[in-house]
Amino acid sequence: MRCFAPKSASKVGEVTPSIEENWQPDFKPNPFKFFRPFDDEQKCVWLRSQIIGSQLQISTPFGSRLLTYADYTASGRCLFYIENFLIKHVMPSYGNTHAEDSYVGEKTTRMVKLATSYVKESLGGTEDDALFFCGSGTTAAVKKLHELLGLSVPPHMRESAVAAIDDRKRWLVFIGPYEHHSNLLPWRQSLAEVIQVPMTEDGLIDMKYLEEELQNPKHADRPMLGSFSACSNVTGVLADTRAIARLLHKHGALACFDFASCGPYVKINMRSRKADGYDAVMLSPHKYVGGPGTPGLLCMNKKLYKLKDHAPSTTGGGVVDFVNYNKEDTLYLEDIESREDAGTPSILQRIKAGIVFTVQEEMGYRLIESREHNFITTALKRLSKNRKIVVLGNTQVKRAAIVSFLVRTTDSNGEIQQTVLQGRFVAKLLNDLFGIQSRGGCSCAGPYGHSLLKVSDELSLKFRAAIQEGYSGVKPGWTRLNFAYFLSKEEFHFLLCAIEFVADYGQRFLPHYEFEWQTGNWKYEEKNSINTTAKATLHKEWTKLPLLQQHKDYLGTAMAIAKQLAHDPGQGSRAPAGIDPELATVRF
Repeated sequence: MRCFAPKSASKVGEVTPSIEENWQPDFKPNPFKFFRPFDDEQKCVWLRSQIIGSQLQISTPFGSRLLTYADYTASGRCLFYIENFLIKHVMPSYGNTHAEDSYVGEKTTRMVKLATSYVKESLGGTEDDALFFCGSGTTAAVKKLHELLGLSVPPHMRESAVAAIDDRKRWLVFIGPYEHHSNLLPWRQSLAEVIQVPMTEDGLIDMKYLEEELQNPKHADRPMLGSFSACSNVTGVLADTRAIARLLHKHGALACFDFASCGPYVKINMRSRKADGYDAVMLSPHKYVGGPGTPGLLCMNKKLYKLKDHAPSTTGGGVVDFVNYNKEDTLYLEDIESREDAGTPSILQRIKAGIVFTVQEEMGYRLIESREHNFITTALKRLSKNRKIVVLGNTQVKRAAIVSFLVRTTDSNGEIQQTVLQGRFVAKLLNDLFGIQSRGGCSCAGPYGHSLLKVSDELSLKFRAAIQEGYSGVKPGWTRLNFAYFLSKEEFHFLLCAIEFVADYGQRFLPHYEFEWQTGNWKYEEKNSINTTAKATLHKEWTKLPLLQQHKDYLGTAMAIAKQLAHDPGQGSRAPAGIDPELATVRF
């Protein structure tokens, strides 16, 4: 499919949309073919040139800063060539897919089918599997799986529904120790009984515990299912999904996996008929580069579908063959994907998802894996040398390029303290001083956070009580960012320098920010008299790195500002009355 023709083949990234009257979509665009041969670095240069907002300047308390995005674990960024493709080739002939008698209906339907087929093929799905597009990310995909398994029930009816189920027929679901809330809370609210598998001492899924529970006599003959994150969205620790699948299948359990965090960076191959295959995968294409606006995905083996002799999970237009005045006469479609797709589908979103999946293919999984490995290995090695930085999770196991960390505080003598800077304060400094977009908080992984931060049950309930009183700011957490494989080496080193700066000097900025105990937000105090234009000499180590001049300017300004501030700002503001002093695990 020819999406773009170059203005000049001599310049990487200079592309313009070509308009083809009789264009036939096949959802395998290859923008690089106009510039062959493209090496790995040229591909990344081209991809960066397509990111919408890559040159955005943002206003901060310390001046204008070029936005540097390091929050792809939360959401991807839009790409010019994909958005232009939709505008030029999809939107002009857009129409509803429920009829093919008109030109727009026929063409739009064909494009949606091609996109759907391509996504399923990309996930290793076959004719034995069904693909469902599901609202808002993995959360909606997990919910859809519940509905198709017959495990979904309105919250106010759950207690009575569970009581009516024969224990021997009630589903038993195993989840992992580092689940995102999207693969945890929906299971807790389903009709299933949930067992959370703990971590081993090295921070991995306890396979021995899982096997013991799978073969526990009291679970004999019960339907069982495992739903595990393929990758932690906090630490980036990767699970051995093949080993988990083999173990689950060995004991007659289904193997389901949440690929939301690592889906954009790994090859997913369902192999649903194999012993080490996946019976279902859930993921969030909005986290892919180019993916914002795409729906969640559930790809599952058709044998999991439990509603064939019932009405679909959602009824409405587009899922029936015949309807009259009598409910009993209704004929629903036989095809599982069609009968579970009531209403006008997310047409543009699905087509976009199909195109987004081609990005990985064209960049190449070898390139992605190699650059991710180099980034995370270098980052962990460098950050571990700073005594004030605590990288969460096991740094010796295979990880995606995701880092969550704490910043320790020091006393007036420079001695390391047990308290840490609040994660959102660190994220705020990264934004204000450097324009870096990261994320502070608990990353929607509460139970895993309890384990990582060693929060006892007693302390946990004290946090809960304070939050119930309206003080959400006491919630413990960390700062997270990731190193996307297409980052330039200059951006990568800039991110590390910025983290190191905040670790070394961030504490000095505390008196110049106001903390909102109710929300957890930090706000710069406008009354501060700080010279934000001064420059200072960079650390000797930083001068050896391949940094852009503007990155050096930001770091130099930050250094100059830090030198104006007190080395030890004191203990900071006191907690409001009613908050337990034991909750002072962070420094405000």
